[in-house]
Amino acid sequence: MPAARLARLRRRARRVLVAEAVAIAAMPPAGVVAVFLIVGLAGFGGWRADLAGLITLGLALRHAIRRYRPPAAEAADRRIERDSRLHHRPLAAYGDAPALAGAAPLWEAHRARTDRALATARVGLPRPDFTAHDPFALRFLLLLGLIAAWAAAGSRAGSRLAASVDFASPFARPGLAVQAWITPPRWAGATPRLIGAGSGKVTALAGSTLAIIVTGAGDAAPAAWIGGKALGFAGIGTGSFRARETLDRTTTLRIGPFWNRIARERIMVIAPTPPRIGFAAPPAPTAAARRVALAWRGVSRYGLTALRLVLRPVDAPGARADRAALPVAKPHGERIAGSTRLDLLASPLAGMTVDATLAAVNRAGQTGRSAPARLALPAPALHDPTARALEAIRQALARGEPGRPALAARLGTLAATPPGKLTPGTRAALARFAAGFGPTAPDYAQAEAGLWTLVQRAELGAAYKATRQLDAAAQTLHQALARALAGHRMERARFQQLMQQLDRAMQARQDATKRSARGDQAQQAAQRTAIDRLANQIRQELASGQTAQAARDMARLGQMLNRLTAPQASGSAAAQQQQQQRQAAARRLAAIMREEAKLMDRTARRGAMPAPGGQPALPAQQGAAGLAQRQETLRQQLADAARAMQGEGLPGQSTLGQGQRSMTAARDALGTGDIPAALSGERQAIASLQQAAGALAAMAGQNPAGGGPVAAGQNASGGEGAFGNQNASDVSLGKAGLHSAARQIENALIHRDQRPGLPTDARRYYGRLLGSE
Repeated sequence: MPAARLARLRRRARRVLVAEAVAIAAMPPAGVVAVFLIVGLAGFGGWRADLAGLITLGLALRHAIRRYRPPAAEAADRRIERDSRLHHRPLAAYGDAPALAGAAPLWEAHRARTDRALATARVGLPRPDFTAHDPFALRFLLLLGLIAAWAAAGSRAGSRLAASVDFASPFARPGLAVQAWITPPRWAGATPRLIGAGSGKVTALAGSTLAIIVTGAGDAAPAAWIGGKALGFAGIGTGSFRARETLDRTTTLRIGPFWNRIARERIMVIAPTPPRIGFAAPPAPTAAARRVALAWRGVSRYGLTALRLVLRPVDAPGARADRAALPVAKPHGERIAGSTRLDLLASPLAGMTVDATLAAVNRAGQTGRSAPARLALPAPALHDPTARALEAIRQALARGEPGRPALAARLGTLAATPPGKLTPGTRAALARFAAGFGPTAPDYAQAEAGLWTLVQRAELGAAYKATRQLDAAAQTLHQALARALAGHRMERARFQQLMQQLDRAMQARQDATKRSARGDQAQQAAQRTAIDRLANQIRQELASGQTAQAARDMARLGQMLNRLTAPQASGSAAAQQQQQQRQAAARRLAAIMREEAKLMDRTARRGAMPAPGGQPALPAQQGAAGLAQRQETLRQQLADAARAMQGEGLPGQSTLGQGQRSMTAARDALGTGDIPAALSGERQAIASLQQAAGALAAMAGQNPAGGGPVAAGQNASGGEGAFGNQNASDVSLGKAGLHSAARQIENALIHRDQRPGLPTDARRYYGRLLGSE
């Protein structure tokens, strides 16, 4: 047979012989394991049974190792011959050589017969001779005992086996109990977390406190180590001990010696991470050049305690930075976002180009900063030459140039010969400030605040005192409403008293305003009316329990009160730009109103008009699709105008939204041929456009577009005014037919109402006639 096949047979035979030898040698250890399982299933496990089982198993393994003998080389040939039933040991003869000379042909013939005999040779499966080593068949007895014990244990078999391999220490004290918990730092705002006694891995914030209480320990606490050093326990009662440790780095807690380990915990200490903050959009002045629009977003795992805007002038990198607090909104999970319009006109850097940076502080005291964003700050509009000179000194102080001595000299010159006319009180205050200004006193913050006060006094002149009183009255009202929102009761008489104080302060401020600011006075008058209305609305909401709406209105009221005395933005260019925006919006609304009026005429003519000569009426639906399409076009134009006005910060958004809804209703009615409903929607749309135009005019402190002084005699007693029966009861069309004379008059009035030169009172009267007011 080939030598390769014989080598494979010999290897297979050796493996079979090794398996049989191992099986015979493993009989004692297997018996010990079977006995251990039977004892455990019977419920007799414990540390004593564990110890006895381990010792017996060790002895059995030692006996098995000593009994094991590897098979000899010739044993593999004998196994092949026995399994193949080959007689006379042909494999032994296969390796022999002839002893006589000349016997080679005979020997080759013998080898050929042997090859043919070994062609079918094989090696069978392992067949250990267990009977020779276990004559009493104890193996079957153990197997039957294991099956019986498993059946007897039933559903408790798993728990009993688990208990049998629970190697409890013989040195353990039965009443000993360990409790450990980690208390996060106070700033984290998290609750303590209990950790289980045993072996595991837990995480904790840096600065957390690990507390351990051991009960049932007897006279002495168990030995414990943390981070390689002994952990000291303090007694808190009979057999009870306590230990505390501050966690500042990753460490390992071990309780009990290695032969009686009670607990082992790997504590991973994680350092807190600072917040990440950034601008959601580049900061820029608003359209009125009065405030700076800011929007931000970021991530903070531990909330925020403060958010600041830091401003540094670009042309003076070493100058003092100015800071402004930003509102901290409630985060959504770990995400933070917000926006505001910040008034920075009082900043010493007003009018400069600055690098703005956001600084967010979390509860851990860590600060995260954004990338800088460059912008030009709005500047206050200062008309008084002394105020402008003081503002220049204030900005020079912020830049740190040319130095305190030079600024003190400029202040002295300015106090001696002010370029503008000052009140006696302002002149005295300027002299005192200049005398006390020196290289060391006052400090920067006090000096900057004093200069800003002088700037306001010089600019406002006689109105400065009235402005301070207005500030105090507005602040008192806001604080009182805030207390009422917090749950404190406010009497109606107290509210009326605060409103009267605010009205008197606003009137005094308006009376003290220079004649050159008549437009501002008109705007303040409108603001006074809006503040009165909103404050009364807040009081009613608080009385009815609408706290959420009251809180929102409180925020609006705070903004309106701040605008009363806020410094004006610099530059006639900004005011001119705002005026141009208002005029453009007014022209756009007037064009939409004219087109809507034309559409209403076409809608009325599309109605079912009786034909001459008794002919049948024209169908109402004829051509309605084209009218509906025209109405949709006007609605889209109004939506575009509303978006543009919103971006420019112009009023009238709510009324324009109502106008869009009215146009949508008119479009749907035209689509179904409902002419009366379409006319009603078109009429309401025109009324909404008129209200929006009125809001633009009120913002400018003027009459609506084209309005002028009301004609004389309109309010004369008795008779008719200039615009019809104003002093008598209003006339209403009621349910007049679509083609009655009254409806024809209505159409004429609507056309006249769209004329640019029509006074405001005439518009209101026509509105009452048409049912839109």
